[in-house]
Amino acid sequence: MWRRLTRPQVTYVGVTGSCGKTTTTELIGAVLSSAGECRTGTGRNGLGGVVLNVLSVGVATKFCAQEVSGSSPGRIKPQARLLRPQIGVVTTVGSDHYKTFRSLEATAIEKGRLAESLPEDGVAILNADDPHVLAMATRTRARVVTYGLSPEAEIRGADMRSAWPDRLTLTVMHGQEQLQLRTQLVGEYWATSVLAAVACGLACGLSLEACGKAVAGFEPVFGRSSVHSVPDGPDYILETQKAPLWTMANSITFMREARAPRKTMVIGTVSDYSGKGGEIHRKVARLALEAADRVVFVGPQADHVDRLRRGNVRDRLFAFVTSHQAAAFLAEAPLARELIHIKSSITDHLERIMLSQFGDVMCWRERCMIERVARIAAFTASRTRRPFGWLGAGPMTQ
Repeated sequence: MWRRLTRPQVTYVGVTGSCGKTTTTELIGAVLSSAGECRTGTGRNGLGGVVLNVLSVGVATKFCAQEVSGSSPGRIKPQARLLRPQIGVVTTVGSDHYKTFRSLEATAIEKGRLAESLPEDGVAILNADDPHVLAMATRTRARVVTYGLSPEAEIRGADMRSAWPDRLTLTVMHGQEQLQLRTQLVGEYWATSVLAAVACGLACGLSLEACGKAVAGFEPVFGRSSVHSVPDGPDYILETQKAPLWTMANSITFMREARAPRKTMVIGTVSDYSGKGGEIHRKVARLALEAADRVVFVGPQADHVDRLRRGNVRDRLFAFVTSHQAAAFLAEAPLARELIHIKSSITDHLERIMLSQFGDVMCWRERCMIERVARIAAFTASRTRRPFGWLGAGPMTQ
């Protein structure tokens, strides 16, 4: 309360959705930073993360963008009460946290709490391509701004292309204005985040050109379709934060359309699905084999695909219990500019497969309780150089 009383100049932005929250929030931060200091809160997206971001607001801060998590019923309301955003952005409604919500309708109810919290003079920025998100327009007092590929969207994307090695390009239209936008992101599914960020920038008074310039300079967030190229070796794309079943189609489509001398898809823990694990993983394997030259499953669920390894498929489908085994296999005969796409949950730590190509990884432990932020810092800095046991990971294992 004191921080708000002494910082009345700050515009607060809340971002929620089943997918793309972090990248959208970081994109919004990049866009708004072109008009003034913006404090961006991602990663820690619960109540504690909101507290830390609000407390980081200074006398020179103009904007504060915060990722808001709705992973369980009732979680968004206290975050919104604390953040009190003037602008709310909703990306998508998907089947993440399926065991908690059980239906898209229940998920939409929780995500829509952010739109409900907005004041009458606020702005609700909603994805017009997602009917569950668009329906939130009836639940808010704020002015509604829509974005998406839909012809009815106020901020609309068209002429979209993103076939690897090309990056995502699209034309962004707003009223009579349009802008050809070339991003550094890979995959057409990031158009939602790009258009949401542009919509937020326009709502805050920025020009379409200024929004486009900021988006064009934005690099992917680590582990969220981030690109890592080994000199004279493979190109890695990391989607290593989460792998709910409903997002697998986007990753497989991306691999199908990609152009590379060889395409390898590495799949870790698939989450948030109904039905039997074996059937689900074998279905994912069949679809992935249609899009990639090689498919590698890693982790305790990898043995689900063993029964598919027959005939010619045996030379294209592989299963490994540990990430260390998978890394050793992929390092055996790499091709220059081979595309290796890694899709997994954060608990798998499969980013180490890529990191091992740049130096020695000292910890190959499969599961640990290290805090997410500390874990990424460990992997990207210390763990590639020396043992990193002081965070409670236990003894280093090969």
